[in-house]
Amino acid sequence: MEHMDAGALVGWKAKSLGSRIVLNVQTMHQSEYGSEKEMRERAVLIERNHAVLLANYLYEITGQSKPRRRSFLQSIFGT
Repeated sequence: MEHMDAGALVGWKAKSLGSRIVLNVQTMHQSEYGSEKEMRERAVLIERNHAVLLANYLYEITGQSKPRRRSFLQSIFGT
């Protein structure tokens, strides 16, 4: 079986590149010696449709509801 590079997600940021998004994720890993932790960063290029699918999937598996968009009148009157 192949070794899986597993770590805990500790941060992320995204940058729009038109129809694609660069998603930078930061993860913490145990060092090979086990006593220290190291942070790694990886950039992943995804299309906007994939980002929407991922977001919807995460809402679904966590049981959270999607944020509701405010109407134009709500944004004006602050309700």
